[in-house]
Amino acid sequence: MRDIKFRGKADIERLNEFNEFNEFGIPHQNGWVFGAYVHNGGVNPYIISHDVAESCEEYFSPEWWCPVDPATVGQFTGLKDKSGREIYEGDVVKYGDTIHEVVFEQRNNTAYFGLVYSPEETRSFGHYQDLQQIEIIGNVHDNPELLEEAW
Repeated sequence: MRDIKFRGKADIERLNEFNEFNEFGIPHQNGWVFGAYVHNGGVNPYIISHDVAESCEEYFSPEWWCPVDPATVGQFTGLKDKSGREIYEGDVVKYGDTIHEVVFEQRNNTAYFGLVYSPEETRSFGHYQDLQQIEIIGNVHDNPELLEEAW
């Protein structure tokens, strides 16, 4: 069974300053945080730590939480690329000599993670013979120019 976790880009305006990552001990990778995703109807979205600092019958308090830009939130696919890096929705990957965006697709009463081949075609990860050929080369939020080469 795969870990259910998410990543999102920290909402710097709501966090005040980038250096608050260090002040509050929030682990991140270039402003990206990883953990559970919580929100109040799409308002005030956060990525929170899976570690619980305190809990009782009435509440729980995660070790840390970080406001994120909801447009950047992507779920972990359960897969890793050829270098062992976790693959998330929104990653841009190279498969052989082609470049694709990783998406979560829902159509024809099925749902799956896959690679976009064109605006009309997405292929599920189950379609690929050798997933070890997949290499993360960026993501759609930090590197949108990578997709210009895709089609």
